[in-house]
Amino acid sequence: MDTRPPPLRAEDLRQVVVEELDSGLPHSVANTGLTIEWKFHVRAEHLLHGTCPVPAEMADRAAPQEPLDLTFWRGRNRIGVLDQQKDVKLRAEGDPPLLAGLTWQPFVLPGTRVSVRWDMWRKVRLAYTPLDKPVVFGGTVVRYAYDPKIMTRELAAFDARVDRVEELVLIALRELGYLDEKGRALLPQEALLRNTVERAQSERPPTQKVRGAIDRLLSRGILTWEEGSVNRAGMLHHPARRGETPVPLLCYTPTLREAGREDLRDDVGTAYSASAHRVAGHLMRIGHLGKEASPEARAAYREDHKRAGLAGPHELPRGFTYVRGHERGI
Repeated sequence: MDTRPPPLRAEDLRQVVVEELDSGLPHSVANTGLTIEWKFHVRAEHLLHGTCPVPAEMADRAAPQEPLDLTFWRGRNRIGVLDQQKDVKLRAEGDPPLLAGLTWQPFVLPGTRVSVRWDMWRKVRLAYTPLDKPVVFGGTVVRYAYDPKIMTRELAAFDARVDRVEELVLIALRELGYLDEKGRALLPQEALLRNTVERAQSERPPTQKVRGAIDRLLSRGILTWEEGSVNRAGMLHHPARRGETPVPLLCYTPTLREAGREDLRDDVGTAYSASAHRVAGHLMRIGHLGKEASPEARAAYREDHKRAGLAGPHELPRGFTYVRGHERGI
């Protein structure tokens, strides 16, 4: 007797819950009494607004609006000072609390890992960890340790292609898909088709054109097929898990190679542009802070996920809040 679960129908493939990535909040917090240290991954929001998240331990002890001195280091062992800034201030009334008034260096990308130390003498040190050798990740030169998930998600709108429909397909896949540890984005074809059409901000392309763009991307190896699975709650998994319903997934894999001299020469003076950026709707983990999502966040999540067809139960997962997709920096 065949005990395998039946394949999903087209309408079932739209009902997918995608687990969200690192929220960019502080983690690995260490309080010695005289200093507080933490780590976080830079998000597009930090670059756009010139902010840095801080843990509650610092927000409870530092004086709001009191100017702080910042030093940016290359490496935790003080390999070299990259920049020094003054008059950065703590904004403690927000959720989460933030340092405001920073100017991020041009090479800092979404996903860059940062180590921070604050001491009682109003000094803050931020350090980037240089890679042994710079790499090119999905066409972008990366010089410092990073989270590939965040980079795949938040640089999606900047990886423009000549073909508009292909660009829309890749943006939808990267912004909505399941992300693995290598930054690969995976999504069922029906969900990708529907959301590519519905998310088009100007003229919506016909479904047949989207299918053609997917076929072209597959033929050139930019997209590939992978096998995943969906559990009864609609949670998407890759690789496929035993006992769950199998589902074919379209997969975008960011290219990764060591940066050559030409890459580094072309990259000189370039920067992540904060002039205009579309921030995808995303979950933010807050349960570990002892907080709960507001009724407004729950309603926004329910409305957006019903519209996108990406969730089985359209209810905000416990321990998370929801930040709606929006345009920033315009």
